[in-house]
Amino acid sequence: MSVGSNIKKRRYELRMSQQELADAMGYKTRSTIAKIESGENDVSQKKLQKFANVLDTTVESLITGYSQSYQPAGVEFSTRSANSNKNVVLILAGGKSGKNNRNIPNQFIDVHGKPIIVHCMEAYQAHPSIDDIYVVCLKGWEDIVKAYAVQFGVTKLKGIVTAGNSGVASLKNGYNYIMDKYSPEDTLIIQEATRPMVRTETISKLLLACAEKGSATICHKMDNYVQFSISGDYPEYIERDSIIAMQSPEAHRFSLIKEVFEMVEKTGHLLNESCCTMLMYNLGLDLNFIEGGINNIKIEREEDILKFSALCK
Repeated sequence: MSVGSNIKKRRYELRMSQQELADAMGYKTRSTIAKIESGENDVSQKKLQKFANVLDTTVESLITGYSQSYQPAGVEFSTRSANSNKNVVLILAGGKSGKNNRNIPNQFIDVHGKPIIVHCMEAYQAHPSIDDIYVVCLKGWEDIVKAYAVQFGVTKLKGIVTAGNSGVASLKNGYNYIMDKYSPEDTLIIQEATRPMVRTETISKLLLACAEKGSATICHKMDNYVQFSISGDYPEYIERDSIIAMQSPEAHRFSLIKEVFEMVEKTGHLLNESCCTMLMYNLGLDLNFIEGGINNIKIEREEDILKFSALCK
């Protein structure tokens, strides 16, 4: 493979768009990156070193194509703890939204030759600190997900569970299926199948934050103006700095998930929430947010599919 192809391969591993790489390298447009990746433009040794720094790899890897275990820039220790606690992913794929006006759930729509859920699974398959993947799946699609895993080489997939009536109900189904397979100190990552732009560095940041505090949720600072009104009164603006938009993934120790569902049983709480973090908030538990990325979009409407398709190029 050429240097350009290896740069493209590494960019894909990090879930970066051409524009993001261009910005990091100081190029005005992504066309320069496109020309380098296609082999149309050569890369000088000086530029190659900068590519290696930006892509968090080595010059040798970009020349030879041999990959290395990913290590977040500025972090001197592995996301895996010394006692080899496991990092497990539950991908929630039970939704059947009709907002895209297609006759197929969002997570199974094909983009660039792969269903959206496969893009999501591949992000965790590629991450060296992830041990096992489970999918909580829309009923009737279980065998299809299993076939996708075989077709696209998702070898970390260990099981498929039928989804519930809400995001948290699906989480409970998945947790009940795997709870006896892992220790209280292991980490459970909860990932929406319709957020396929999850990046390697985001997963690494999440694991590190969870290792420190036992829980972490990806969020994004609000960049739009927000207003509200009560009973149709004159609207008021809310200070943007006081608002965050919750995203996926989120990560919690298995011991915390156990505590959450024990509280649910004791209080008779209805599992109506769309995510575990909202459930924890409603139960009065502490939350820990870390900044994600603006491109960590959720696929709901046709324009989201078009945006994701463009970001993948």
